[in-house]
Amino acid sequence: MKLQSKTPLNSAFSLVEMLVVIAVIGIIAAIAVPNIGKINNSAKEATARRNAQSVASVFASAQAAGLDFSTGSTTVAQIIPKIVLGSKVTEKGPFENTFFGVPGLTTADQTAAADYLTFDATNKLLLYNGGKNR
Repeated sequence: MKLQSKTPLNSAFSLVEMLVVIAVIGIIAAIAVPNIGKINNSAKEATARRNAQSVASVFASAQAAGLDFSTGSTTVAQIIPKIVLGSKVTEKGPFENTFFGVPGLTTADQTAAADYLTFDATNKLLLYNGGKNR
């Protein structure tokens, strides 16, 4: 005795069902695509802020150790490349041979970080201001 299962003859999707699925996918894509661009911009801004904080921190630490990255500089744009190159403390003391710098920042990273920094030439301070200067 052989059992046969009954299969409906019309087991495929109808055109209307396919169009509904395509429309739903289109709506989801229309919502998701603009948000992806915002996520990229947010990530770039967060990276620029982090780099600016690192630069300001290295500047302050180097100053405390006796290095002055601001010599001959009056703007943030002049100071950041010096910090990226970095320098070692050569004087005898607790920081002797300690390297201070932020190597690896590209020119684009430096420019983006500069938007979050200000330089106080009077007090020789490089300050992270948390908001864009421009």
